[in-house]
Amino acid sequence: MHQTSNDLHKQAETVNESFRIRIQEMITAKTNLEENLNQTVLEISSMNENIAALREAIRLKDSPMRVSHMRLNTRSMRPNIELVRDPVQYGLVEEVGQITDSIEALSAKLNESIERLRNLERNKKALEEDIAVKTNSLNIDQSQCLR
Repeated sequence: MHQTSNDLHKQAETVNESFRIRIQEMITAKTNLEENLNQTVLEISSMNENIAALREAIRLKDSPMRVSHMRLNTRSMRPNIELVRDPVQYGLVEEVGQITDSIEALSAKLNESIERLRNLERNKKALEEDIAVKTNSLNIDQSQCLR
C-alpha cells in the first residue's frame, strides 16, 4: 500500500512537471505569436501609407495627362497647312505615352500593395486567433489541470 502511494505521488509529480514544461512552451509560443502580430501591425501601417502615397502619385499624374491631351487636341484643330506632324507633335505623343506608362506602373504597384495588405490583414487575423487559443489553453492548463 505504501509503495502504491509512493508510485501515485511520483506519477503526479511527473505529470505536473510535464504540465509545467508544456505551459512554458505555450508561453514561449504565445510570446512569439505576439511579436509576429506586432510586426504584422507595423507592416500593415506601412502598407497603408504606401497605398496612400501611390494613390496620390496616380492622382498627381492626372493633371499633366490632361495638359498633354489638351495640347494634342489643340494641335489637331489647326487649319490645313498648319496641321503637320513635326518634332513637337511627336514629343507630345511621346509625353502622353510616358505618362500613360507611368500611371500603369503605379497602378500595378498599387494593386500589388492592396493584395499584400489583404494578405497581411488575413495573417493578422490568424495570429490573433492563435493567440486567443494559446491564452485559453494556458488558462485551462494553469487553473484547472495544474493544481
